[in-house]
Amino acid sequence: MKTLKILATALLTLALSISATGCGTNVSTTSAKTSEDVADSSYTIRIGVNSLDNNFLLKILDNHTGFLKDRGINLETTEFSAGINTIDAITTDTVDIGLFATYAGVNRIGNTIDDTELRAFAMIYKTQNYYLYVNPNTISTPEDLAGHVAVSQAGVVFEYYYGELFKQYGINPDDVTIANVSSVQEALALANNGQGDAYWVASANESMFKEQGWEKLLGIGDINVAMYTFLVANESYLEEHKDEVANYLTVSEEGFNYIDENLDEFADWIEEDIGLDQQIFKDTWNSKSHYYSFEQEAYDDLDYVKNWCYENGRFDTDYDVADFINTDALSEAFPDRVTWSAK
Repeated sequence: MKTLKILATALLTLALSISATGCGTNVSTTSAKTSEDVADSSYTIRIGVNSLDNNFLLKILDNHTGFLKDRGINLETTEFSAGINTIDAITTDTVDIGLFATYAGVNRIGNTIDDTELRAFAMIYKTQNYYLYVNPNTISTPEDLAGHVAVSQAGVVFEYYYGELFKQYGINPDDVTIANVSSVQEALALANNGQGDAYWVASANESMFKEQGWEKLLGIGDINVAMYTFLVANESYLEEHKDEVANYLTVSEEGFNYIDENLDEFADWIEEDIGLDQQIFKDTWNSKSHYYSFEQEAYDDLDYVKNWCYENGRFDTDYDVADFINTDALSEAFPDRVTWSAK
Protein backbone atom coordinates (compact mmCIF):
# COMPACT_ATOMS: atom_id res chain seq x y z
CA MET A 1 0.00 0.00 0.00
CA LYS A 2 1.45 3.31 -1.07
CA THR A 3 1.08 5.99 1.61
CA LEU A 4 1.45 9.70 0.96
CA LYS A 5 1.26 12.70 3.28
CA ILE A 6 -0.47 15.51 1.39
CA LEU A 7 -0.69 18.97 2.90
CA ALA A 8 -3.86 20.77 1.97
CA THR A 9 -3.32 23.95 0.02
CA ALA A 10 -6.77 25.41 0.32
CA LEU A 11 -8.37 26.93 3.39
CA LEU A 12 -11.97 25.89 3.95
CA THR A 13 -14.29 27.61 6.38
CA LEU A 14 -16.52 25.60 8.67
CA ALA A 15 -15.89 21.85 9.00
CA LEU A 16 -16.82 19.38 11.69
CA SER A 17 -13.85 17.22 12.50
CA ILE A 18 -15.35 14.06 13.95
CA SER A 19 -19.07 13.78 14.58
CA ALA A 20 -20.73 10.40 14.49
CA THR A 21 -24.32 9.40 15.06
CA GLY A 22 -25.09 6.41 17.20
CA CYS A 23 -27.79 3.94 18.07
CA GLY A 24 -30.43 3.68 20.75
CA THR A 25 -32.52 6.13 22.71
CA ASN A 26 -31.36 9.63 23.50
CA VAL A 27 -31.01 9.27 27.24
CA SER A 28 -31.01 6.40 29.66
CA THR A 29 -33.68 5.79 32.26
CA THR A 30 -31.42 3.54 34.37
CA SER A 31 -31.27 4.73 37.96
CA ALA A 32 -27.97 6.10 39.25
CA LYS A 33 -26.49 8.26 41.92
CA THR A 34 -27.55 11.87 41.57
CA SER A 35 -24.96 14.61 41.77
CA GLU A 36 -26.29 15.48 45.25
CA ASP A 37 -25.09 12.06 46.48
CA VAL A 38 -21.48 13.18 46.07
CA ALA A 39 -19.64 15.32 48.59
CA ASP A 40 -20.08 19.03 47.99
CA SER A 41 -16.55 19.89 46.86
CA SER A 42 -15.45 21.54 43.64
CA TYR A 43 -12.91 20.03 41.28
CA THR A 44 -11.47 20.59 37.82
CA ILE A 45 -11.58 17.97 35.08
CA ARG A 46 -9.70 18.43 31.79
CA ILE A 47 -11.16 16.63 28.78
CA GLY A 48 -10.01 16.37 25.18
CA VAL A 49 -12.98 16.64 22.84
CA ASN A 50 -13.93 16.29 19.21
CA SER A 51 -16.43 18.61 17.58
CA LEU A 52 -20.02 17.81 18.67
CA ASP A 53 -19.09 14.92 20.95
CA ASN A 54 -20.89 14.65 24.29
CA ASN A 55 -18.30 16.55 26.32
CA PHE A 56 -18.03 19.26 23.65
CA LEU A 57 -21.79 19.76 24.04
CA LEU A 58 -21.63 19.75 27.84
CA LYS A 59 -19.11 22.59 27.67
CA ILE A 60 -21.52 24.63 25.55
CA LEU A 61 -24.29 23.87 28.04
CA ASP A 62 -22.07 24.97 30.92
CA ASN A 63 -21.04 28.16 29.14
CA HIS A 64 -24.66 29.19 28.72
CA THR A 65 -26.18 27.97 31.99
CA GLY A 66 -23.41 27.18 34.50
CA PHE A 67 -24.86 23.67 34.67
CA LEU A 68 -21.59 21.98 35.66
CA LYS A 69 -20.21 24.86 37.71
CA ASP A 70 -23.38 24.86 39.80
CA ARG A 71 -22.65 21.22 40.60
CA GLY A 72 -19.06 21.83 41.63
CA ILE A 73 -17.37 20.85 38.36
CA ASN A 74 -14.96 23.11 36.48
CA LEU A 75 -14.86 21.53 33.03
CA GLU A 76 -11.88 22.50 30.87
CA THR A 77 -12.02 21.24 27.28
CA THR A 78 -9.45 21.23 24.49
CA GLU A 79 -10.70 20.41 21.00
CA PHE A 80 -8.79 18.04 18.71
CA SER A 81 -9.42 16.88 15.16
CA ALA A 82 -9.45 13.16 16.08
CA GLY A 83 -9.71 10.98 19.14
CA ILE A 84 -6.13 9.75 18.71
CA ASN A 85 -4.93 13.31 19.37
CA THR A 86 -6.66 13.28 22.75
CA ILE A 87 -4.59 10.21 23.65
CA ASP A 88 -1.44 12.16 22.84
CA ALA A 89 -2.72 14.94 25.10
CA ILE A 90 -3.20 12.47 27.97
CA THR A 91 0.37 11.31 27.49
CA THR A 92 1.68 14.87 27.72
CA ASP A 93 -0.59 15.65 30.71
CA THR A 94 -2.51 18.27 28.73
CA VAL A 95 -5.86 16.60 29.52
CA ASP A 96 -7.08 14.07 32.07
CA ILE A 97 -9.62 12.29 29.89
CA GLY A 98 -9.79 11.67 26.15
CA LEU A 99 -11.59 9.37 23.78
CA PHE A 100 -10.79 6.81 21.14
CA ALA A 101 -12.53 4.66 18.61
CA THR A 102 -11.67 1.00 19.03
CA TYR A 103 -9.06 0.80 16.29
CA ALA A 104 -7.11 3.87 17.33
CA GLY A 105 -7.11 2.79 20.96
CA VAL A 106 -6.04 -0.83 20.58
CA ASN A 107 -3.45 0.17 17.98
CA ARG A 108 -1.92 2.82 20.24
CA ILE A 109 -1.85 0.43 23.21
CA GLY A 110 -0.22 -2.26 21.08
CA ASN A 111 2.51 0.10 19.95
CA THR A 112 3.23 1.43 23.47
CA ILE A 113 2.56 -1.77 25.40
CA ASP A 114 5.56 -1.42 27.72
CA ASP A 115 4.82 2.18 28.69
CA THR A 116 1.11 2.90 28.41
CA GLU A 117 -1.24 3.49 31.33
CA LEU A 118 -4.28 3.98 29.09
CA ARG A 119 -7.57 2.43 30.23
CA ALA A 120 -10.95 2.53 28.52
CA PHE A 121 -13.53 3.22 31.22
CA ALA A 122 -16.88 3.89 29.50
CA MET A 123 -18.40 3.32 26.08
CA ILE A 124 -19.73 6.56 24.61
CA TYR A 125 -21.62 5.21 21.61
CA LYS A 126 -21.80 2.67 18.84
CA THR A 127 -22.47 3.83 15.29
CA GLN A 128 -22.58 2.68 11.69
CA ASN A 129 -23.12 6.21 10.38
CA TYR A 130 -19.84 6.47 8.48
CA TYR A 131 -19.90 6.38 4.69
CA LEU A 132 -17.34 6.11 1.92
CA TYR A 133 -17.76 9.18 -0.28
CA VAL A 134 -16.09 9.08 -3.68
CA ASN A 135 -15.39 11.18 -6.72
CA PRO A 136 -17.94 9.74 -9.19
CA ASN A 137 -15.69 10.67 -12.12
CA THR A 138 -13.09 8.13 -10.95
CA ILE A 139 -14.87 5.67 -8.64
CA SER A 140 -18.16 3.86 -9.26
CA THR A 141 -17.47 0.53 -7.51
CA PRO A 142 -15.20 -0.43 -4.61
CA GLU A 143 -12.90 -2.25 -7.02
CA ASP A 144 -12.23 1.06 -8.79
CA LEU A 145 -10.12 2.15 -5.82
CA ALA A 146 -7.24 0.22 -7.36
CA GLY A 147 -5.03 2.75 -9.08
CA HIS A 148 -6.58 5.69 -7.24
CA VAL A 149 -6.10 7.75 -4.06
CA ALA A 150 -7.97 6.81 -0.89
CA VAL A 151 -7.81 9.59 1.68
CA SER A 152 -7.32 8.52 5.30
CA GLN A 153 -5.91 9.66 8.65
CA ALA A 154 -2.90 7.87 10.11
CA GLY A 155 -3.57 5.81 13.21
CA VAL A 156 -7.34 6.22 13.22
CA VAL A 157 -10.22 3.88 12.49
CA PHE A 158 -10.30 4.69 8.77
CA GLU A 159 -7.30 2.36 8.34
CA TYR A 160 -9.43 -0.50 9.68
CA TYR A 161 -12.37 0.44 7.45
CA TYR A 162 -10.17 0.38 4.36
CA GLY A 163 -8.60 -2.91 5.47
CA GLU A 164 -11.99 -4.59 5.81
CA LEU A 165 -13.17 -3.06 2.53
CA PHE A 166 -10.10 -4.30 0.65
CA LYS A 167 -10.48 -7.79 2.12
CA GLN A 168 -14.17 -8.13 1.33
CA TYR A 169 -13.86 -6.83 -2.23
CA GLY A 170 -10.60 -8.58 -3.10
CA ILE A 171 -8.64 -5.35 -3.56
CA ASN A 172 -4.85 -5.57 -3.34
CA PRO A 173 -3.78 -2.87 -0.86
CA ASP A 174 -0.59 -2.35 -2.87
CA ASP A 175 -2.73 -1.07 -5.74
CA VAL A 176 -4.26 1.75 -3.69
CA THR A 177 -2.46 4.97 -2.76
CA ILE A 178 -3.30 6.13 0.76
CA ALA A 179 -3.11 9.90 1.25
CA ASN A 180 -3.02 10.71 4.96
CA VAL A 181 -4.45 14.01 6.14
CA SER A 182 -4.78 15.41 9.64
CA SER A 183 -8.37 16.67 9.51
CA VAL A 184 -11.61 16.66 7.57
CA GLN A 185 -10.70 20.16 6.35
CA GLU A 186 -7.66 18.76 4.54
CA ALA A 187 -9.75 15.91 3.12
CA LEU A 188 -12.19 18.48 1.76
CA ALA A 189 -9.31 20.39 0.19
CA LEU A 190 -8.19 17.23 -1.62
CA ALA A 191 -11.73 16.62 -2.83
CA ASN A 192 -11.87 20.21 -4.04
CA ASN A 193 -8.61 20.13 -5.98
CA GLY A 194 -8.93 16.60 -7.38
CA GLN A 195 -6.06 15.03 -5.43
CA GLY A 196 -8.22 12.43 -3.68
CA ASP A 197 -10.81 9.91 -4.82
CA ALA A 198 -12.43 8.54 -1.62
CA TYR A 199 -12.84 9.38 2.08
CA TRP A 200 -14.82 8.03 5.05
CA VAL A 201 -17.35 10.68 6.08
CA ALA A 202 -19.43 11.02 9.26
CA SER A 203 -23.12 11.66 8.68
CA ALA A 204 -22.94 15.26 9.99
CA ASN A 205 -20.26 16.06 7.37
CA GLU A 206 -21.96 14.55 4.33
CA SER A 207 -23.29 17.83 2.95
CA MET A 208 -19.78 19.28 2.67
CA PHE A 209 -18.62 16.44 0.42
CA LYS A 210 -21.83 16.52 -1.61
CA GLU A 211 -21.06 20.17 -2.30
CA GLN A 212 -17.77 19.00 -3.85
CA GLY A 213 -19.74 16.72 -6.20
CA TRP A 214 -18.79 13.54 -4.32
CA GLU A 215 -21.28 10.72 -3.87
CA LYS A 216 -21.93 8.06 -1.25
CA LEU A 217 -20.67 4.63 -2.35
CA LEU A 218 -21.35 2.50 0.74
CA GLY A 219 -21.42 2.58 4.54
CA ILE A 220 -19.46 0.70 7.17
CA GLY A 221 -22.60 -1.35 7.84
CA ASP A 222 -22.27 -2.72 4.30
CA ILE A 223 -18.92 -4.27 5.29
CA ASN A 224 -20.28 -5.55 8.63
CA VAL A 225 -18.39 -3.02 10.73
CA ALA A 226 -19.53 -0.71 13.54
CA MET A 227 -17.56 1.98 15.32
CA TYR A 228 -17.43 1.91 19.10
CA THR A 229 -16.06 4.95 20.91
CA PHE A 230 -14.78 5.02 24.50
CA LEU A 231 -13.75 7.48 27.17
CA VAL A 232 -10.15 6.82 28.21
CA ALA A 233 -7.74 7.96 30.91
CA ASN A 234 -4.55 6.79 32.59
CA GLU A 235 -4.91 4.07 35.22
CA SER A 236 -3.30 6.27 37.87
CA TYR A 237 -5.82 9.05 37.21
CA LEU A 238 -8.79 6.66 37.42
CA GLU A 239 -7.50 5.23 40.69
CA GLU A 240 -6.79 8.60 42.30
CA HIS A 241 -9.97 10.32 41.06
CA LYS A 242 -12.50 7.49 40.91
CA ASP A 243 -15.18 9.35 42.87
CA GLU A 244 -14.74 12.51 40.81
CA VAL A 245 -14.96 10.60 37.53
CA ALA A 246 -18.06 8.73 38.76
CA ASN A 247 -19.63 12.04 39.76
CA TYR A 248 -18.78 13.57 36.40
CA LEU A 249 -20.45 10.67 34.58
CA THR A 250 -23.55 11.11 36.73
CA VAL A 251 -23.73 14.87 36.24
CA SER A 252 -23.07 14.44 32.51
CA GLU A 253 -26.22 12.39 32.13
CA GLU A 254 -28.19 15.00 34.04
CA GLY A 255 -26.83 17.46 31.46
CA PHE A 256 -27.88 15.22 28.58
CA ASN A 257 -31.40 15.12 30.05
CA TYR A 258 -31.42 18.91 30.25
CA ILE A 259 -30.40 19.20 26.59
CA ASP A 260 -33.00 16.64 25.56
CA GLU A 261 -35.75 18.53 27.39
CA ASN A 262 -34.64 21.94 26.04
CA LEU A 263 -33.46 20.94 22.59
CA ASP A 264 -34.77 23.95 20.68
CA GLU A 265 -33.05 26.39 23.02
CA PHE A 266 -29.85 24.39 22.97
CA ALA A 267 -29.90 24.24 19.15
CA ASP A 268 -30.02 28.05 19.19
CA TRP A 269 -26.83 28.08 21.29
CA ILE A 270 -25.16 25.62 18.92
CA GLU A 271 -25.91 27.83 15.92
CA GLU A 272 -24.79 30.90 17.83
CA ASP A 273 -21.53 29.35 19.04
CA ILE A 274 -20.33 27.22 16.11
CA GLY A 275 -22.58 28.16 13.20
CA LEU A 276 -24.18 24.74 12.73
CA ASP A 277 -27.72 24.76 11.37
CA GLN A 278 -30.21 24.10 14.16
CA GLN A 279 -32.08 21.34 12.35
CA ILE A 280 -28.88 19.51 11.40
CA PHE A 281 -27.86 19.57 15.05
CA LYS A 282 -31.26 18.36 16.28
CA ASP A 283 -31.32 15.53 13.76
CA THR A 284 -27.82 14.52 14.86
CA TRP A 285 -28.70 14.72 18.55
CA ASN A 286 -31.87 12.68 18.15
CA SER A 287 -30.04 9.87 16.35
CA LYS A 288 -27.31 9.51 19.00
CA SER A 289 -27.15 7.78 22.34
CA HIS A 290 -26.38 9.98 25.32
CA TYR A 291 -25.46 7.69 28.18
CA TYR A 292 -22.46 5.67 29.32
CA SER A 293 -22.12 1.91 29.62
CA PHE A 294 -19.66 -0.94 29.15
CA GLU A 295 -21.53 -3.94 27.80
CA GLN A 296 -20.25 -7.25 26.49
CA GLU A 297 -20.39 -6.15 22.85
CA ALA A 298 -18.04 -3.27 23.68
CA TYR A 299 -15.44 -5.66 25.09
CA ASP A 300 -15.96 -8.07 22.17
CA ASP A 301 -15.31 -5.27 19.67
CA LEU A 302 -12.10 -4.22 21.43
CA ASP A 303 -10.92 -7.84 21.43
CA TYR A 304 -11.84 -8.46 17.78
CA VAL A 305 -10.20 -5.31 16.45
CA LYS A 306 -7.11 -5.88 18.61
CA ASN A 307 -6.75 -9.33 17.06
CA TRP A 308 -7.20 -7.83 13.57
CA CYS A 309 -4.47 -5.27 14.24
CA TYR A 310 -2.05 -7.88 15.57
CA GLU A 311 -2.71 -10.27 12.70
CA ASN A 312 -2.24 -7.45 10.17
CA GLY A 313 1.09 -6.33 11.58
CA ARG A 314 0.02 -3.10 13.28
CA PHE A 315 2.10 -4.07 16.35
CA ASP A 316 4.46 -6.89 17.28
CA THR A 317 3.28 -8.07 20.71
CA ASP A 318 -0.14 -9.56 21.38
CA TYR A 319 -1.93 -8.56 24.58
CA ASP A 320 -5.16 -9.03 26.55
CA VAL A 321 -7.52 -6.06 26.12
CA ALA A 322 -9.06 -6.78 29.53
CA ASP A 323 -5.83 -5.50 31.07
CA PHE A 324 -6.59 -2.06 29.58
CA ILE A 325 -10.16 -1.63 30.82
CA ASN A 326 -11.07 -0.06 34.17
CA THR A 327 -14.79 0.34 34.81
CA ASP A 328 -14.60 1.03 38.57
CA ALA A 329 -15.83 4.64 38.26
CA LEU A 330 -18.58 3.65 35.82
CA SER A 331 -19.68 0.87 38.19
CA GLU A 332 -19.90 3.40 41.01
CA ALA A 333 -22.11 5.69 38.93
CA PHE A 334 -24.19 3.14 37.00
CA PRO A 335 -23.65 -0.38 38.36
CA ASP A 336 -26.33 -1.96 36.17
CA ARG A 337 -24.59 -0.88 32.97
CA VAL A 338 -21.28 -2.68 33.45
CA THR A 339 -21.93 -6.15 32.01
CA TRP A 340 -18.71 -7.07 30.20
CA SER A 341 -16.49 -9.99 31.10
CA ALA A 342 -13.18 -11.11 29.65
CA LYS A 343 -12.94 -14.17 27.43
